[in-house]
Amino acid sequence: MSKQLICRLMLSLLIVSLLSGCLETRIVDEVAMIRAAAFDIEDDTRIKLTANFPTFPEEGEGNVLKDGTITASGETTKGTKVILNSRTQKPIVFGQLRVLLFSEELAKQGIELYVDAMYRDPSVGNRIYLAITEGDDAAKFLEAEKQGGELSGVYLPELIEQNMETSFLVPVNMHQFLFSLYNDGRDPYLPVLRMNDNNDYAWGTALFSGEVLHSMLDHDDSFMLKMMMQTTRQATKQFELVNGEQTNYVVIENISSDVTRTIDKTGETPTFIVTIEINGAIEDYDGEENLDDQNTIKEIEKSIEKQIQTQTQELLLKFQQDGIDPVGVGEKYRSTTRDWNAQTWQNEIYPKVEMVVHTNLKLIQSGAVE
Repeated sequence: MSKQLICRLMLSLLIVSLLSGCLETRIVDEVAMIRAAAFDIEDDTRIKLTANFPTFPEEGEGNVLKDGTITASGETTKGTKVILNSRTQKPIVFGQLRVLLFSEELAKQGIELYVDAMYRDPSVGNRIYLAITEGDDAAKFLEAEKQGGELSGVYLPELIEQNMETSFLVPVNMHQFLFSLYNDGRDPYLPVLRMNDNNDYAWGTALFSGEVLHSMLDHDDSFMLKMMMQTTRQATKQFELVNGEQTNYVVIENISSDVTRTIDKTGETPTFIVTIEINGAIEDYDGEENLDDQNTIKEIEKSIEKQIQTQTQELLLKFQQDGIDPVGVGEKYRSTTRDWNAQTWQNEIYPKVEMVVHTNLKLIQSGAVE
């Protein structure tokens, strides 16, 4: 290939790149591309929809995107979206929506109607994140200034995503939420966001009974729920070690776990068995014991194993007592049952299921901590 031809090709690619950039800027400038939205209840019955989109500031402030928000209220989700569109000089587009928030107050009344309306919108991807916001005002999470000046439509989904991948949140998107909602063998769950001093952060997990918010798990219990639900990779958690009157703390990083869930139906009542195999490394420890001593490591392993076993088993029993099933015990039972009946399971069998948890922790290294 001649040098002249190579130069022409490079020039063509440069022109295409520049034109693409101009086109993207033009699209952003000509439509309101919604990246985050929030549903609230207004006057007890009306739906309030707040949409967040990137917008260019006025001339002279630099070519930097900033947050823009617009709010509308109505009797139906579709009607509220129509009113929302009538209040902006640019057409509203939901094709870039990444996160949908619901206030705690609204979630207590049920969110199926709103999620289903978004799911049926062909422009909205079914893998967007859903989250419950603490309190009665989800809109404020879109309007508050984010750390580092980040846009809400970028900051919030990334906040949720990283806590699902490396921390305590059980991964779930809109498609998975609806799958659990319409599944008669399990109940759905969503992450909970909290705001403190105008800064929002992931706090815990919202548990549902059908479409209605039932209760919330804090950070610690959310991590235990995640351990029972799926394989975990690269998580970090602090554990409390109590020995008589002395209390120490240890931070375990690179937590890698595998979980096996089975149903034993040989007894008078079924037994749900959860087996959690965990590997991790000690990142920090405030005790005085020598971590080069294998007996000390064994003691720490046994203490953490006992904590996880006790806490997960207590959660299972609480779910059972409350009549909710976020772990999917019913789904596991149904997979081994020929004549499945959801009502019989819920009313007669699930309340009697024995819950058993086995844990095994292996600390594969202790790092540089002494």
